[in-house]
Amino acid sequence: MPPVYAGKILRLNLSTGVITEDAVDDLLVRQYLLGSGYAAKLFYDEMDPNRPWDDPTSPLMVFNGLLSGTFAPTGCRSSWCARSPLTGIWGEANMGGHWGAELRFAGLDGLVISGRADQPVYLYIHDGGADIRPAGHLWGKNHYETYDLLRAETDPKAQIASIGVAGENRVRFAGVLQGGIEHARTAGRTGMGALLGSKNLKSIVTRGKARPGYAAA
Repeated sequence: MPPVYAGKILRLNLSTGVITEDAVDDLLVRQYLLGSGYAAKLFYDEMDPNRPWDDPTSPLMVFNGLLSGTFAPTGCRSSWCARSPLTGIWGEANMGGHWGAELRFAGLDGLVISGRADQPVYLYIHDGGADIRPAGHLWGKNHYETYDLLRAETDPKAQIASIGVAGENRVRFAGVLQGGIEHARTAGRTGMGALLGSKNLKSIVTRGKARPGYAAA
């Protein structure tokens, strides 16, 4: 029986357009249970303490918890982690809704995003891979407008996390929203929306068909 987690993360460099795949370290999963714990471990190993939050090489790490995408109660969370634009130290924001589950269904446990795109872009994560797509037509729009446009542009069942005008302008307490107007959820702490804005990253769209495996009783 396969593990409940996907076992794979993507690293995306928006400056170069290079996308690489890393295997999840099973030992670290046992120690940190994915989520913000796993992200904090990677951040500690790779960080440069002299690098400001808006340096293009400063990463955004988005990770599911161990049970994201399963039937476990509250097993829907995703953690958005980075050097905080608001405080300058470690920051994380936790988001519910369906976005994290859809990331798992796309065959991924997390994303490590670095670099800065020359022009506004969004990421379309699907079936274990990713496309970096132009988002100039979305810049200046709020999350709900972006949500509707990207569902029409990608997949009507896609889950969409995006920033609004505050994030685009690097307001240091800007959040990241996901979901439609009837059930929106927010990664609202520590200014993660400003970090997306600094990278010219408008939105991350997730869609997949893979489902977690469950151990036999």
